[in-house]
Amino acid sequence: MEIRPVEGLLLGYFALMATVVVLAHERLPGAPGLLGGCLLGGAFLVLAARGEQWRPGDRRVAGLRFMAPLLVMPVVYSVAAEAALAVHGRFLDDAVRAWERGLFGVDLNAVVVGWAMPPTTELVTLCYFSFYGCFLIAPVLYFRGRTELAEGYLFALLATLIICYVGFMGLPLEGPAPGPPELYAAHRPSGYLITPLQNAIMAALDPPGACFPSPHVAGAWITVLTLRRHLRGLARALLWLAAVGLTVAVVHNSYHYVSDLVAGLAVALVVHGVMSRTENARRTPVRTG
Repeated sequence: MEIRPVEGLLLGYFALMATVVVLAHERLPGAPGLLGGCLLGGAFLVLAARGEQWRPGDRRVAGLRFMAPLLVMPVVYSVAAEAALAVHGRFLDDAVRAWERGLFGVDLNAVVVGWAMPPTTELVTLCYFSFYGCFLIAPVLYFRGRTELAEGYLFALLATLIICYVGFMGLPLEGPAPGPPELYAAHRPSGYLITPLQNAIMAALDPPGACFPSPHVAGAWITVLTLRRHLRGLARALLWLAAVGLTVAVVHNSYHYVSDLVAGLAVALVVHGVMSRTENARRTPVRTG
């Protein structure tokens, strides 16, 4: 059975996280569930790959296999977020706040919150909300027949996000907004419709620890870097606008520290650089004689 690169990436991730969960089970109250999630996620990917082997030429089965990596992403994210304390056993926000105050001379998140106004907050939060569209781009490209671009983008996006998710364990952070997740919205700039919706989503689905590097910044910029040459006109301008607005939003709305933002951007640049060099090497003909 042939394993595609994106499937190998995810299977490797599940194997790594399963090992971490087993080794750090005393620090992780939900260790059995996390281990089960890793096993089920990996099994689903293998079954989807097997399905195409059993039913070659069936477009529905091929489509399901392409979608399988996206379908397991909620498990991928939840395992990483819940295992954030596996290494350090505590959040390290105090160290990051002290480092940023020393660097900037102020608490930059607090300064930005003081400048925030509902109209600008709503605009940048709309850009932040557009991140969820990244997960729709690959299927749209695939089902429109642009298979090579769809597979390349899907691998780039998931590789970027997985690096960020593994990074949660290296520097576990609750985030700039004080209090538990259900109180975060009370400490962030107010908006009209999208802002409270986004805050409610984060309060319900984003546990503390899922901050460094910022997956939203990383995902937005790997999307720009991967697709910018394949878009024209308004679509290209909107892609850039959404990425810039999202990058502003993560600090403006106290979703992330500046450190998270910079680290997320660095991850996107590194992944894009590695993939570009790999692609160039693959396309460069080998000279003989």
